[in-house]
Amino acid sequence: MTTKEVVDIVDKKEKKEKKSKDKSEKKKEKRSDSAGVTKEKKDKKKDKAKQEKLARAAEAHLNAEAAAAKVDSDVEVDREDLIKPAEELVPFAFPLADDKTHKKIYKLIKKGAKVKSIHRGVKECEKAIKKTPAKTPATAPSDAPGLVIIAGDISPMDVIMHFPLLCEEHNVPYLFIKSRADLGVAACTKRATSVVMLKPSGKKAGKDTEMTDADKKSSAEEYLESYKEVLRIAQKEWDAQVQPWVKGTHSKQIAYRQANKQQ
Repeated sequence: MTTKEVVDIVDKKEKKEKKSKDKSEKKKEKRSDSAGVTKEKKDKKKDKAKQEKLARAAEAHLNAEAAAAKVDSDVEVDREDLIKPAEELVPFAFPLADDKTHKKIYKLIKKGAKVKSIHRGVKECEKAIKKTPAKTPATAPSDAPGLVIIAGDISPMDVIMHFPLLCEEHNVPYLFIKSRADLGVAACTKRATSVVMLKPSGKKAGKDTEMTDADKKSSAEEYLESYKEVLRIAQKEWDAQVQPWVKGTHSKQIAYRQANKQQ
């Protein structure tokens, strides 16, 4: 074999190797390009699926809110929840406790809640008052079946307008205070309260394991002592504020008549 033939054979081999190398590189480039396109398509699919999932979640949330609103609208709302605090006290807020008596009343109500001797709210207090016997001429004020505390900052006022007359019919002393919100706090409730009725004695707190029998007895005695004190104040304020009004001798009535005479 001549030298020329050997050179030709080597050249052919090199050309073949170069061609095969070029082909392999082109295949790699095509694969990488095709792989890139596939990845981009996969990312787009993932984004689209994520968006659809978010859309479904948002729609489900909106549907749940709409359903809850519908249920709330179907539930009967207690009238007392719609009461708004008035800027001024109702005009019939007599007898009205003074600032010193306000503090005693709030302490008494807290003690009453502890020994379970109070009724809260318009419906509950109205029901409790009606269960007491009606007033008779021989009934003594000391035999009162309870004490009613009424908030004077009520709007609309007709929610509590009937309570003074109802209390008088059943020989239940009552006192007005200035704040419905403070009354709710004293009564250990999460919302403001319009009326609270205090009973002379509470229910047996047998389930209360944190208090010993001695503690329960002392708490009941303290409550009863405070109850009698506030009851005396309520009767005193009745004589000072309401009785003159009934007789027509109240200072405001006298001033009103004098003003009319001058005109």
